[in-house]
Amino acid sequence: MEEKTSTFPIVNDRYQILNTISSGGMAVIYRAKDIVLDREIALKILKKDLSKIEDFRDQFSTEAKASARLSHINIITTYDFGLYGDRLFIAMELIDGYELKDIIEENDLSLFERIDFLKQAITGLAYAHNNNIIHCDIKPQNMLITKEKRLKLTDFGISRALDTISRKNNTDEIWGSPYYIAPEIAGGSMPTPAADVYSMGIVMYEVLTKKLPFTSDEVLSLIEKHQEEEPVPPAMINPEIPKALNSIVLKAIRKDPKKRYPNASALLSEIETFLSENKDDRINASDQVARSELENDIVETPIQSNGQFDWKTILLSFLAVIMVGGLIPFWLFIYYSINR
Repeated sequence: MEEKTSTFPIVNDRYQILNTISSGGMAVIYRAKDIVLDREIALKILKKDLSKIEDFRDQFSTEAKASARLSHINIITTYDFGLYGDRLFIAMELIDGYELKDIIEENDLSLFERIDFLKQAITGLAYAHNNNIIHCDIKPQNMLITKEKRLKLTDFGISRALDTISRKNNTDEIWGSPYYIAPEIAGGSMPTPAADVYSMGIVMYEVLTKKLPFTSDEVLSLIEKHQEEEPVPPAMINPEIPKALNSIVLKAIRKDPKKRYPNASALLSEIETFLSENKDDRINASDQVARSELENDIVETPIQSNGQFDWKTILLSFLAVIMVGGLIPFWLFIYYSINR
C-alpha cells in the first residue's frame, strides 16, 4: 500500500500541496508540487466568496490567459489556472525569497541598490504595458525578490480581474491598495498605464525615502490626500537623492495623469537616462564597501615594526657612524703625508 506523502489534498489530480506559504484576505498561497512535470510551484487558491462570483470567474479566466502570455525575467510566470471544486486557483512560478516591502527599511541597502530594484520592477511593468496588460495593483508586496536579487512582479491577472469586476458590479470597494492607488482610479475612472505609473511612482518614493508620501488610518482620508495633497519632495526626506531622480519621482506621481509618464516604457527610459548620466556615481557607490575594506586592510609598515628589527637597525647605523668617523683621521693622515 502506497504511503501518503502529505496531509494536504492533490488539486485537480496534479498539484500536491506541501505547505502553506502565506494567507491573506483574498487568497491562500501554498507551496505545491506539480506531479506531472515534477517541479515545485506556488499555488494561489482564491477565497470561496470571491470564487462564487460568476462575473469574476469569467473575467479571471480572461485575465489569467492574458497574463500567462507574459514571458519576462521580471514577471512571475503563470503556469496554469482553473477551478478546484468551487475555488479558483492559479499555479505560478515559485520564488524562494522575499517581498520588496520587507527590505525597504534596511539601512545597509545603498541608494543605487534601491534604484536597481526599482528599475527591474519598471522593466517588467513596461513589458506588460507593451503587451496591453495593465496591472492595477502595483505595490511592493506584489514584487518578489529572489536570492539572486532578481525582482519579479506578480498578481497581474488577479489584480486586473478584481478591478474590472468591481466596476461592473458598481461596488464601492477599492481593490487596489489605497496607499498606492492613483487619484483617478480612486475617483472611479478606468485603469490606464498612467495609473500603474502613479502606483509605481509611490513605490519609488517609498523605496528611496523609506516613507510613504501619504498616510492615514482612514481610507477615505488617504484617498483624499492622493487626490488633493502635494507630496513632500523625496529629496527633502533623503538628501542623497539626486535632483534628476527627485524630478522623475515627482513627475510619476502627478495628480493629472496627462502630466505623468504615459506608460512604464516612458518612465523606464527616464530611469535609464539618469543611470547613464550618473554611471560613475553608481560604480563608486557599488565599490565603496570594497574600497573601505581594502583601506582597512592596508596598514603602513612602521620603521620600528618589532623589537629585533629596531635594535639591529640602530646598532648597524651606530657602527656605520663609528666606522665612518674613525676613518676620517686615517684619510687625513694619508692626505697630508702625500702632500708634504
